[in-house]
Amino acid sequence: MTQTLLKKPLTDDELKELAKAMNTKYKSVLDGRLFSLEAEHKDDGVYVTVLLKNKDSSFYYPVEARVKYKHEELGVSEAALFLIDYIDTYFEEFLVSQEIYLPIDWADYEYEAVDFQIKGQILNKKLDQLADELLGTSQL
Repeated sequence: MTQTLLKKPLTDDELKELAKAMNTKYKSVLDGRLFSLEAEHKDDGVYVTVLLKNKDSSFYYPVEARVKYKHEELGVSEAALFLIDYIDTYFEEFLVSQEIYLPIDWADYEYEAVDFQIKGQILNKKLDQLADELLGTSQL
């Protein structure tokens, strides 16, 4: 059984620099939250996750996007940067209005004549962890 290894279209340093740029750009409206980025490619797809979260993860917002870069005639790095650019544009609107949400399941989008998919859901990981702990202790 052969498994396709996930590869990185951008280096860890590049991803850290992009996250740093987003954190600087939105510093005035982040309220203690910070961005982090991940990117990988597998087969003909590039996958990007931009996570906005606070320290205790009571606000945890992963925005995920994917694109078939070969079909869209993009290079691997170019596809990752394209997705990050779109997500950055989304957060620019979200952080101002707090009323623009993405679908929680994969949905088709088009931006600059490129077809891709995106999803996102705001979670409260702290509350989830507390619930798991409570349920774990009550089952003893």
